[in-house]
Amino acid sequence: MRKRSITPTSFAFLDIMFCGFGAVVLLVMILNGDVLRKREQHSVDMRAELKRMVALESLARQNLDSLTSEVQQVQLREGEVQRQSSALADKLRETTARTQAAEARTRASQSAAARLQAQESVLRNSIGLIREKRAAEWQGGKRPVGFSGDGRRQYLTGLKLGGERTLILFASSASMLDETVVNVIRRKLLPPEVRRSAPKWQRAVRTLHWLIANLRPGKKFQVYGFNSDAYPLLPGSAGKWQATNDQAALTATINAARHITPIGGTSLYQAFEVARKMTPQPDSIIILTDGLPTQGPDKAKQKLVSAEDRREMFTEAIRRIPTGLAVNTLLFPMEGDPEAAGSFWQLAVMSKGSFITPSRDWP
Repeated sequence: MRKRSITPTSFAFLDIMFCGFGAVVLLVMILNGDVLRKREQHSVDMRAELKRMVALESLARQNLDSLTSEVQQVQLREGEVQRQSSALADKLRETTARTQAAEARTRASQSAAARLQAQESVLRNSIGLIREKRAAEWQGGKRPVGFSGDGRRQYLTGLKLGGERTLILFASSASMLDETVVNVIRRKLLPPEVRRSAPKWQRAVRTLHWLIANLRPGKKFQVYGFNSDAYPLLPGSAGKWQATNDQAALTATINAARHITPIGGTSLYQAFEVARKMTPQPDSIIILTDGLPTQGPDKAKQKLVSAEDRREMFTEAIRRIPTGLAVNTLLFPMEGDPEAAGSFWQLAVMSKGSFITPSRDWP
């Protein structure tokens, strides 16, 4: 076999072919490396984005938990506000009801005061000259003790002094020292002889003198003073009736009243208890007082007595009055006790007695 001859042209062609193949391979390798770098860069970017998204998700979850907690707290506060609002509404309704009840009592007191004023006006306008026939019978030198009044102010219309047995209950509590609370407190600090000269107390003593002087001859009487307790003005006469013809007993009773020093509280319960224990019982009672009681059956001192407490004490006290007994009241009004007049007026109506508020210049 004949050997092929090798020419320079053949080597050049092979070189060209190998060089081209190498260039292609080199190009492929360059392009593949660039692709790999881009892929790695993209992968790095994706991982960074993933971490950022995970961080955002965590932050969002934290914000969500915080918002959820705030919503729960707001709901709790809203519930508490609703409960407080409900409680305030209940208190408002209760306060409104109390206010309405107080206004109703005030209107009732005002109505009672208006009726009393009308009654007083009628009484003053209808005062007759009782000095005629009865004055002639009682005063014509027949009364054991006398009373010197001022003109026609020696009589009271409507007061019943004609019973067989008359019990006079004479208030001697500290409130009888004056018509105002401030002056009562001031006068309580004064010596006994100065307290006895208080204008209101002197007017009460003169009224008692007038009542005793106008008792019908041939009848029975008894006078009890009362403050925190009840006591006979004549020592040793407890539970005993005195004769209206007994000048010594009448004079001694009047003198005893002049030496009383007002002190202590006011217990109508103790006063009316006297009427229950008298034997025989009285057929009429005359009360000289200045307001509703400040003490009940218990003689213990109370620091504060409300208007409602005084009404309850009055109601409890009048239950001690024997059935069918006429109760006549002479009221010397006291500041800060607007319900006294209406209460004693109702007592007079129920017992078929009388209620009178004497003027300051009487008797």
